[in-house]
Amino acid sequence: MNMSFATVDRDGREIIDAQEFIKDRLYFATFRSKPRQKQSMYFFTVDEEFVYQPFYADFGPLNLAMLYRYCVKVNKKLKSPTLRGRKIIHYTSYDARKRANAACLICCYAVIYLNKTPEEAFAPFRNGKGHQFYAFRDASYGACTYKLTVQHVIAGCYKAYKAKYLDFTTFDVDEYEHYESVENGDFNWVVPSKFLAFSGPHNKSKIENGYMLHAPEAYIPYSALIPL
Repeated sequence: MNMSFATVDRDGREIIDAQEFIKDRLYFATFRSKPRQKQSMYFFTVDEEFVYQPFYADFGPLNLAMLYRYCVKVNKKLKSPTLRGRKIIHYTSYDARKRANAACLICCYAVIYLNKTPEEAFAPFRNGKGHQFYAFRDASYGACTYKLTVQHVIAGCYKAYKAKYLDFTTFDVDEYEHYESVENGDFNWVVPSKFLAFSGPHNKSKIENGYMLHAPEAYIPYSALIPL
């Protein structure tokens, strides 16, 4: 469901076409500037909190640690006694890249915590005016040969969640962030304890163009700690 709010941003422009994710409770909207808080509405943004670090021309999607922290944040706001009875609006800017990442966050939240299918999670955007999103691309300088859409990301999240590859009740966000960083290995589990994706190894450990490259022996300490 989409709706219009009787409120304006700091430039006097009225918000239109806000996407509803939980009836009378959780919404997504786009502003050109920071909106004013209202007694019946609470606005928050994560545009400057969860920021993708590009390699080249890539800009997202955000990693699982950011999705996890976003979900924790939303759940806390929904349960907060001080926000009881207020509409909670996750707002983003008209920056196409930030808007795509923000949409991925709330749609993946809908998949994981609202038990939505990918189609149901994206439906609020499909039924409204703001359904066009900038497509993600690979981490390279050249022309992008395959565009990853917001819908693709939601579908991937849904499949991982249903297969129990993604379980935020047991997710170790600190470990994930540690090993996800380039200097600590830059690797992620695709299938827990079965399929590990990482950049490398290289013939020897070294720093090249500002990035740490790891030799095979650099991964041995971690591999000894996990069942493979």
